[in-house]
Amino acid sequence: MAGCPFCEISSGEAPASIVYRDAKVMAFMDLRPANPGHVLVIPREHWETIHEVPDSILVDVFRIVKRVAGAVREAVNAEGINVIQSNGRAAYQMVDHFHVHVIPRFQGDAISKTVQAVLAPLEFETAQREDLDEVADLIRKSL
Repeated sequence: MAGCPFCEISSGEAPASIVYRDAKVMAFMDLRPANPGHVLVIPREHWETIHEVPDSILVDVFRIVKRVAGAVREAVNAEGINVIQSNGRAAYQMVDHFHVHVIPRFQGDAISKTVQAVLAPLEFETAQREDLDEVADLIRKSL
């Protein structure tokens, strides 16, 4: 879809630190990570919310979410993992392309306990591409 940043990443028009890619699903490092290792998993095709995504694609996406969650845990030695998916502005969906956050967690990390704090990307600093690429490589190796 024109103007969708995730569609631009999926098509290769925009840069990203890719963790996983197949014909239907893609996973890449969040540009404003809540913690190092924060990954977004998306369907390659554009659907705005979970309500539009065909069930067969949801199965594919969440199969990869599970794999990525394990790889993130291993790659960054996470003590826990948040898997978060939001739909609509009231739920803090900031990009109108269905996506799932895989966020590594650590005891005492600085992330607030509220969903809003985890999903409001302006609260987090933009990561350097080299740092994202380095963690993406660790996660790929753990896949």
